[in-house]
Amino acid sequence: MCGIAGFAARRGSNCLLDRETLTSMTRALLHRGPDDEGYFWSPEVGLGSRRLSIIDLSPAGRMPIWNENRTVAVVQNGEIYNFQEIREGLLTRGHQFVGHSDTEVIVHLYEEAGEKCFEQLDGMHAIAIWDASRKKLFLARDRFGEKPLYYYQHSGGIVFSSELKSLVLCSEFKREINWQALDQFLSLGYILAPNTPYRNVLKLLPGHYLVFDQETGNIENRKFWTQPDFSLHAAQASEEEYLAEFKRLFFESVKSRMVSDVPVGAFLSGGIDSTLVVAAMAQIQKERVRTFSIGFEFSQRHNENIAAGQVAQTLGVEHNTIRVNSDDIFGMVEKLPWLWDEPIGDPALMGAYLITKKASEAGFKVMLSGDGGDELFLGYPVYGWVSRLEPFYRVPRFFRKGAAFGASIYGRVTRNSRIEKGSRALAFGDLMHAAYYLTGYGAWPPDETPTISAENKANLAATSFGSAYDAPLFHPRAFYREANALLSTYLPENNQARMDRVSMANSLETRAPFLNPVLAEFAAQLPLEMKIRGSTCKYLLRKVLSEFVSPEIVNRPKHGFNALPMEAWLRTELNFLVRDYLDPARIKRQGLFDAGLITKTVNQHMQGGAYNHWLKLWLMIVVQIWLERWADIS
Repeated sequence: MCGIAGFAARRGSNCLLDRETLTSMTRALLHRGPDDEGYFWSPEVGLGSRRLSIIDLSPAGRMPIWNENRTVAVVQNGEIYNFQEIREGLLTRGHQFVGHSDTEVIVHLYEEAGEKCFEQLDGMHAIAIWDASRKKLFLARDRFGEKPLYYYQHSGGIVFSSELKSLVLCSEFKREINWQALDQFLSLGYILAPNTPYRNVLKLLPGHYLVFDQETGNIENRKFWTQPDFSLHAAQASEEEYLAEFKRLFFESVKSRMVSDVPVGAFLSGGIDSTLVVAAMAQIQKERVRTFSIGFEFSQRHNENIAAGQVAQTLGVEHNTIRVNSDDIFGMVEKLPWLWDEPIGDPALMGAYLITKKASEAGFKVMLSGDGGDELFLGYPVYGWVSRLEPFYRVPRFFRKGAAFGASIYGRVTRNSRIEKGSRALAFGDLMHAAYYLTGYGAWPPDETPTISAENKANLAATSFGSAYDAPLFHPRAFYREANALLSTYLPENNQARMDRVSMANSLETRAPFLNPVLAEFAAQLPLEMKIRGSTCKYLLRKVLSEFVSPEIVNRPKHGFNALPMEAWLRTELNFLVRDYLDPARIKRQGLFDAGLITKTVNQHMQGGAYNHWLKLWLMIVVQIWLERWADIS
């Protein structure tokens, strides 16, 4: 795991980055790779890497890594899980290796397969390959978007980095704000790739690679993986056969993600997904697996430590509990501006930061997580809302809008924000966006986002939750339309972005066994009754888990990682953020937002009772903090 940065200049242009700037950009990623650094620089191209040493701890693993005749160089952020298998084949075909790192495999595989090499890699990665003979730079991002990769196209060439806080150090960088992206953030809680909060910066899409031609200056984006189609499938096997096949594939995936030259631990919440990961690790590893959970003293109802402790005792692992109080969370506030170089609206980021920090302090560089299980096997509460709303979306929109109007008036008269939210959901143009909004993953509806620009509102409305995704969305069952959308956006842009940001801030690599392309294909082909049976979500996972733990653990309801009482805190302990960042005088002075709408939302929330606008206010605070720290607007 590392942080990477670099550039390639168009032929005939002046040098994009001097050696000192490349060094500064790379060292801005020190937290991602505190163990080592490496560089290649010329006036035409530069590559920088900060290294978190995990596989091949020797100097032979230092990047950039070159091929035998030094015509191809690579830097990578991430891990290639099938590198040993690929390496064996390359050795038999005469390639010469200097070390044993997974990154060196990429160089020689590219020599053989060219840009098709990305199709053969099972891993989480952001890769940069410089081909000196072809005068081309290749950038690639893994299939599920586990690792970020940003790039800035300039008239003189291209500059790239693992994080925006590094990219802004480029002398040519202009901090021009992408208001459409910030509107999107206020509606969804994250920004959809390829957008970023800067107009001149893009995120590489998951499962894509980019080609920069140094001779012409052209950039071309290409797809190397297509997300599996979650559609209706009739059963092709018995339940026992599906269970056996999942178990085989999943155990293989866990085993491949345990390959490391440093100790590997796991996060254990006591939920279905993380428990399955730890159960598999305990079967594979001879030594006792070490696990970590987090508990919030102020929210016993969501204290993971109790459930995780029960699972740990059953599985015989060495468990570590972390108890967090409100002061620990409030102490996080000063770190948030640095973490939010791209805004992330999920407050679970704070708890995730604290647990990754503890794991890192305990000496771990690698942790396994249960991320991806909910997306692949339909475990989110949003699917319940899809079922409830689907009958309403079978009637003409005219009637739905009429019902929404009546409910909205009633909600205002009774001062009930929940009824008002329900009325807005009925007025959405697509069922998926409505279900997503009601679940709580979104906040400001597109027609209510508090930016002043009417053009921004029109652009956002045109890219609603469902239509914004490069995935098949017109299946007969809304479940699968939602699954495609969440897998291609919510997973990479919220969940994986959050985990990458906090874990790498603590120099820790997190690996997700569920995010395996073979498992994704398997999940996509499963009939619906193997995922949801009656009111039971993730049916198949629960059946497999029942082999290892008690029915009490298997049937435990999902309550997620949303233990922070944000509704109350924004009225009390965190109210200073509301006063500072949503002050009417500040909003009016900026001239960027609708001060009246924001003030009305603040006042309603402070009244309490049926009014609960914490997510709207929190996302506005995040935007204001980002503007102050990263756009010089206060």
